[in-house]
Amino acid sequence: MRRLLILIVTMAVVVPSVAQTKDQGLSEITVSATSSVTTEPDIAEFRISIIARQQQATMAFKSYLRTYDALQSSLKNVVDSTKLMTDNLLVTPFFDYKKPDRVTPEYYQVRASMSLSVPIPDLNKALGSITSVEGVTIDGIQFRTKDPEKLELKALELAVGQARGKAESIAKLEGMTDLKVKSMNTSTSRPPMIPMYGAMAVESAAPSVNASSVSVSATVNVTYTAASK
Repeated sequence: MRRLLILIVTMAVVVPSVAQTKDQGLSEITVSATSSVTTEPDIAEFRISIIARQQQATMAFKSYLRTYDALQSSLKNVVDSTKLMTDNLLVTPFFDYKKPDRVTPEYYQVRASMSLSVPIPDLNKALGSITSVEGVTIDGIQFRTKDPEKLELKALELAVGQARGKAESIAKLEGMTDLKVKSMNTSTSRPPMIPMYGAMAVESAAPSVNASSVSVSATVNVTYTAASK
């Protein structure tokens, strides 16, 4: 499949500034820029929850295990089910505080949070397998690339170039030379997870989602020193 890399460059709202420094003949130019790199994703990462409730803790845990085994069985023909990673598992007693007897729990709840990464071509196959298991909820899906650091570096490179171009334009207008970086702050952001709000837990003959593109942004705030002619 042909992959397209789309580069989107935008400038931040921060207004560039020129300030005189204590060093005679030197001024400071402060600029800001933001750039984004967009590409098609390679991987879909599911966030999955299993919740089981029973009057006894052991019964609740056994109920959770049955659902977990059913989920693994449903996934085995689609993806490697050993990649289903459990991130968090809690067993919690719940009490009815309106009743005089608050010592005995009304029920116990087992809640497990899991993650599963699948290749984009298997996205909807995995989605169908997960939603076919009763008691499983998809909390969200995040699309990402195999090498997000490469995208971050490209976005950062573009942002730094934009900042440099703005500073050079200001220096030229002000009659300054010998532009040098004094300080630089950088930040990057990756795409957020798409929340499903439990919608994928409802029955559906053929649930499906479309993989969205992945965008990584980088912002730089740079202060340059420049000499007056």
